[in-house]
Amino acid sequence: MGQAEPKRRWRSLALAQRSLIGTAAIVAAVTGSWLSLPAGASGILPPDNPPANIAPSSPDFLTSIDTARADEGVGPMEVSESVVSSLPVAEQAFIIVNEERINRGLPPIAYVTAQLDADAQQGASAGDDPGFPTALSGGGSLAWGGSVWAGGLTSVFGADYYWMYADGFGGAAGATTNADCSASSSSGCWGHRDILLHEFSSCGTAAPTLAMGAASSSTATAGGSIAAVVVSTCGAPPSDVTLTWSQVVASVFAAPRIIGLATLGNGLGYWEAESNGAVAALGAARDYGSMANTSLNSPVVGIEATPDGGGYWLVAADGGVFAFGDARFYGSTGALHLVAPIVGLASTPDGGGYWLVAADGGVFSFGDAPFRGSMGGQALNQPIVGMSADPATGGYWLVASDGGIFSFGAPFFGSTGAVHLNRPIVGMEALSSGQGYRFEAADGGVFCFGAADFAGSMGGQPLVAPVVGMAADPATNGYWLVAADGGIFSFGDASYYGRITG
Repeated sequence: MGQAEPKRRWRSLALAQRSLIGTAAIVAAVTGSWLSLPAGASGILPPDNPPANIAPSSPDFLTSIDTARADEGVGPMEVSESVVSSLPVAEQAFIIVNEERINRGLPPIAYVTAQLDADAQQGASAGDDPGFPTALSGGGSLAWGGSVWAGGLTSVFGADYYWMYADGFGGAAGATTNADCSASSSSGCWGHRDILLHEFSSCGTAAPTLAMGAASSSTATAGGSIAAVVVSTCGAPPSDVTLTWSQVVASVFAAPRIIGLATLGNGLGYWEAESNGAVAALGAARDYGSMANTSLNSPVVGIEATPDGGGYWLVAADGGVFAFGDARFYGSTGALHLVAPIVGLASTPDGGGYWLVAADGGVFSFGDAPFRGSMGGQALNQPIVGMSADPATGGYWLVASDGGIFSFGAPFFGSTGAVHLNRPIVGMEALSSGQGYRFEAADGGVFCFGAADFAGSMGGQPLVAPVVGMAADPATNGYWLVAADGGIFSFGDASYYGRITG
């Protein structure tokens, strides 16, 4: 990595148990039942931590983070590394921590405060976990708090990588960088990750007020020192807010990526959608509007065309649904607390309803879409990444990142659940007859089942950006793949109509 691996410590706080326990040079409070783990999808999303540390894939920390996230079935961070790294440390940490949270269906931390920045600075300067105030400035008393520290680093991306993806027991001398995880049974293993992904208790019927602070020091330890504090209250917003999440959402999604493709029923055009809600109409497809230049609480993760091609829906990771053209709004999960993020939307054959699917396999039905079952609450080997409706039966299929297929009111034609894949599956599409389906991997590999014909793939070929979606050409039985940079790959008799540029 070009530098020594950092040493990290963590601390959590419940005001009913303010005293901290010191063991050797390590400080941690883990004695009570108050450290509730965050909820989330099965697999290795919260509440389950990775079964082992994930080795860095690159000297570049963001690349290593994105690779580790792919192993969890989570998409890349929606950030520009150069833009984020140019910001003050507190802003960097605010963006990066919230990216980790919202991409797993957890609510973002709303505020950065001067008070918590100062607490974090004391910890960074001392080379130890920051302490906590008893109340936020002008706000309520603390209900919960957690702090994290990393030494030997100057990069917030680097600190996030070690806090989130290499926070367990290394199993070999010198391989464990978490100072609170000296053995595989240590209660401090994955403690940093559990703090950053904490699911804060509600305040009765109201949501808690979430705030944080972060700071760094170049002199506390060799190679640098970074610390952060995360807290919740049931009171009013703090009075010393220096930054809000709504103010930085535009910066977080400043470098949007393509997230999906929707097609006309006659195969004469398609739409590309971006994570910031922008939509590009290509070929004979018409532009019916988008969420571009609109502040979003969560990135857009899917697009689905209406059966007649006269409109489309966009769906965001928090379950917000946006309807354009003749697409009707039938409801959303945007106001609900989700156990896991939404990863896709599928329309009923008549366009009179739709389903949303979450990474944990939960299915939400709206309009005339019937609920046929889900994987919500069941153990998954890997998270769900996509969904397709069966036009023949009114049922649907879910696909996981390992290619496992779950059929509900729809026939099972096969899967890659027991096959070793070079890269994770990122989505699927079904034949208009309902007699088969295809799904695609991030490296452009295509897997066909039932009556779905194989017409080619990008597997084994160099890609500028990973494949993120697939769409069928109903007119020819060909198909398109779309990459995160907007690149379009046509197979069979599917025609190429252009791509997003610039």
